Amino acid sequence: MTRTTLVLALAGALGCGGSKHDAPKVDVTAEHVAAVNAAMPADLKGKLEFELGKITNSMGKDDRNFKLARPKGWKAGFMPGEIEPADADNFGSATLGKSEMQISSNCDGACEKKDWEKVSDKVNFAQFTSGQVEGKVLKDVKTKTGRTLVFERKLSEHFPEKDVAINIVTAWWVPDGARYFTCDVELGAPLKGAADAFEKACSKVSAD
Repeated sequence: MTRTTLVLALAGALGCGGSKHDAPKVDVTAEHVAAVNAAMPADLKGKLEFELGKITNSMGKDDRNFKLARPKGWKAGFMPGEIEPADADNFGSATLGKSEMQISSNCDGACEKKDWEKVSDKVNFAQFTSGQVEGKVLKDVKTKTGRTLVFERKLSEHFPEKDVAINIVTAWWVPDGARYFTCDVELGAPLKGAADAFEKACSKVSAD
């Protein structure tokens, strides 16, 4: 998660409470997990595998468990709802680079019905589509109740293997909901080829 997204998400989420019934109902099946694993490129098979599991986000007043296809063996990260490779430290993972995955919800202030397309664009997507972050948009798919963006960052000239190479941002909501939900992924250069698998994993997340 970028610094801008982190600050805005924290500001919005700390005030969130209210009903847990504003999450779209999603059935995350074993078949879906198999499809996520099938999307892994051959050179990364054996280095990373997805399993059906949960990520808990305890930020603010509203603890939630999110069910999804998640990387097997990844540990809880520094931020609520964040997971990272088992060997990761402040500089990332020795084998998978600076990679992480985070599931969260956000109210952007008061938890009440809002234009979540507009809110999520401001908080999550605009930094990538406006040129604030250097790189190029590989995919930007919008629906009435969600959006998925895949962004390839411009790597530094020195130690590019230490950089975040790919950002995947998925947001979803129900029209009358009091919040929206996000799946944010950062992939280090060694894990760049797993973008399709992580995008698919973010496409089905069930919140209790």
